[in-house]
Amino acid sequence: MDFNKITINDVAEALGVSKTTVSRAISGKGRIGPETRTRVLNYINEHNYSPNVIAKGLAKSRTYNLGFVIPGDYKIIDIPFFQKCLFSISETASELDYDVIVSTINGNDITHLERLITNHKVDGIILGRTVENDPSIKYLLENHIPFVTLGTTDIKGVVQIDNDHFNACVELTSLLLLKGISNLGLIGGNKNHVVNHKRYDGYIKAHENLDRTVNYENIYLDVNNMAGIDRAVDDLLAHGVHCIICMDDSICHYVLNKLARDNILVPQDVKIASYYDSALMEVNSPAGTSITSIKFDIQEMGSTACQTLINLIDGHEVKQVNLLGYNIILKTSTQSV
Repeated sequence: MDFNKITINDVAEALGVSKTTVSRAISGKGRIGPETRTRVLNYINEHNYSPNVIAKGLAKSRTYNLGFVIPGDYKIIDIPFFQKCLFSISETASELDYDVIVSTINGNDITHLERLITNHKVDGIILGRTVENDPSIKYLLENHIPFVTLGTTDIKGVVQIDNDHFNACVELTSLLLLKGISNLGLIGGNKNHVVNHKRYDGYIKAHENLDRTVNYENIYLDVNNMAGIDRAVDDLLAHGVHCIICMDDSICHYVLNKLARDNILVPQDVKIASYYDSALMEVNSPAGTSITSIKFDIQEMGSTACQTLINLIDGHEVKQVNLLGYNIILKTSTQSV
């Protein structure tokens, strides 16, 4: 017998007992005689048996799996965000002897999430996005499942890990206004996504703080496709905006492509800024132009979420809302010319 690969089954066969008996001896739970427990534990000690994750799970009633649930409606352009999160979550989980199962949610259809829970596949869940009236959050709360969200929510009792989008957007918008860029336009995505609410609120708050008037005709929300972005850009240019602020890198990517097709120069003809930075904008920005944006540490977000969830599973007290830092990156796309 290879004692480096000894299993519960090997222990059971050697002692002439069932695998259930071995598991009960390891866990200390269930009905088993003291003599039998002693026999099993002595055999384990003599042969340097180290229970694998499954055995550890039996001992602590755990799977040692975490679920990372991402939205099924994500766009190709969103993949880098979820990749970075997943890499960081997996790396942190591995250090703590956990594995990660990835699943999806499609709108209000949370069937995949329910399957993870009802089949006892995971010990806890990391939700990759928060939405208004989130059915996933309600389901997890009702079933008393440990979970954390990447993103904030108004639902009480939820442990949240997020970037400080509100204050970051207040700061970037304020800097643009203080630079004398008074006529701003804003293009945003799905209003059902909580993060877009935070960004919108930050935009409005910056104007209020500086006693500037908000031109609501220059705000376009629920812009979710190229045709909608094209129309929004045409309207904003017709309104004579000095700077278009994009709520995320995906929108900024399409805005830059639209401006390039129309031979509109950045920052000479119109300035551009984004509430989210990514390498995508650098690749697609006009030659010699880099985009003013907000930089968040996505890997820190994933790692913090994973560690927080495991602390929650272990019964430790955790911070209800953890807002991570940011950096404002002022670049050539908003420079004066």
